[in-house]
Amino acid sequence: MRKSEDPTLRQMTVPVALVINGTPEIIGLLSQAAISAQLLIAECTRVDAPTIAAEMRPLIMVLPQQLYEQDSPGYDALARDVRAALMVLPEEGVSATAVLPLLHQKMAEAESLRPSWPG
Repeated sequence: MRKSEDPTLRQMTVPVALVINGTPEIIGLLSQAAISAQLLIAECTRVDAPTIAAEMRPLIMVLPQQLYEQDSPGYDALARDVRAALMVLPEEGVSATAVLPLLHQKMAEAESLRPSWPG
């Protein structure tokens, strides 16, 4: 086989949801939904969020409502920079049946922000 005929390896990327300062309830609901959505859940603090988001390039950034309200322009800008969709959830009372459809909606939204594979 000549060099030009060698198969090309494609880099596999696993879609990631980055949970920033997630409550145990939010983490639990997302972890359950992630199995069905085929999504990896990663966690970080608000302090580490810019660095972790830049390194991981998550598909979705998940934040508790209270945290988002403290700096919504900053989180909007961070999501825009890494081409992630923002998913803002209340700290309590989130329905398990509502999380999965919202997760799929946000995944589709984020995928539309990213360039598609030309091949």
